Amino acid sequence: MHQSKHSTTTQIQVPELTLKKGSKVLYMTHLALGDYVYQGAFLKALSKQYPDVQIDVWIDDCRNKKKSWHSGRNSTLQQWLAKENHLNTIYPIASSNEHREQLIADAKNQQYDFIVFVATTRAPAYLKVAQAINANATIVGTEPKNLLSRLFYRNQYKSLSTTIALSELATSQHISDFYNHIFSRLFAVSLDEQQRSREILVTNSLGEQGKQQINAWRNAKNLSNGPTIFINHISTNEKRDWQLSQLTELTAKLTEKSPNTLFVLNAPPHKFDEVSNWCAQQTNIAVEAFSATKDFFELPSVMQACDLVISVETAIMHIASSLSLPQIALIRESASSWRPLKANSVLEGKKRVDNIAASEVVVAAENILKLA
Repeated sequence: MHQSKHSTTTQIQVPELTLKKGSKVLYMTHLALGDYVYQGAFLKALSKQYPDVQIDVWIDDCRNKKKSWHSGRNSTLQQWLAKENHLNTIYPIASSNEHREQLIADAKNQQYDFIVFVATTRAPAYLKVAQAINANATIVGTEPKNLLSRLFYRNQYKSLSTTIALSELATSQHISDFYNHIFSRLFAVSLDEQQRSREILVTNSLGEQGKQQINAWRNAKNLSNGPTIFINHISTNEKRDWQLSQLTELTAKLTEKSPNTLFVLNAPPHKFDEVSNWCAQQTNIAVEAFSATKDFFELPSVMQACDLVISVETAIMHIASSLSLPQIALIRESASSWRPLKANSVLEGKKRVDNIAASEVVVAAENILKLA
């Protein structure tokens, strides 16, 4: 009798795109800071796997009309991405259609081998730009979201090497699952969940400046040993905001538990005066208004010097995740796929963030800071 030998083989994932030494890749997407926390982790992993490949990033969102927040987002994103040594050229958000045409002309000169666009909205606009940059490149991109658009643009999409179905996004438990699917499929780059937040590197000098700022605020208010809590209650949509009345209740109850607590209240530049005025009216709590107005890295340097971050559903909670800071995230139930991966506590409100009671946040903060 002969014994049969069973050999086991390990399945090796074969990427759909074959990158070679010297290949040029243009990655196009509508980036915000929160988006880059996750997509940036995959771009870094791609660079590590293919160190001899040029990776450029197009962050223009292909809108016909400029948005009021474009300038601020452009500035902060470029400041962060400029520090990413594995990225070559960053094409900014276009200030006008003429500016976009110039960006396209600049990109044409690169003669990209591969163009990948990841767009959950305006996908056909990205396809048009990608083809204008280099119609002979291997182009891969997301399909339009709705069926009518897919039918309307089906002829244009026939020219693509392959497409990415947005149905993958709908079935993802977290937004990073969607990016993991894309990078795994196209480049055989896959990351475990805890690797999917791009780390923000704060220099020693900036880190020291952040500590000095916190100490200066604490000394000015005669606060001895006690926690410093960074709070961000404002987003770009009122459904994701927390109310000032809730902020008042939260800070009062935590001050009662720990009288030497300093609260740093973050505000976007256009809201700073309003937030600063509110802070000035508070007589029973120690609170300072803050806004990063000079440089993006002011923000993580101050956050890093705090003991806890409490943030509504906006970029701040993802930056806290990048910095691995103790955090309470306040999000809508419908946005659970955008929860920060490393948060100590994620509280969800039905339809609106302000449906999360201040008392819930107090309990979570007491547990994290061990004030209970």
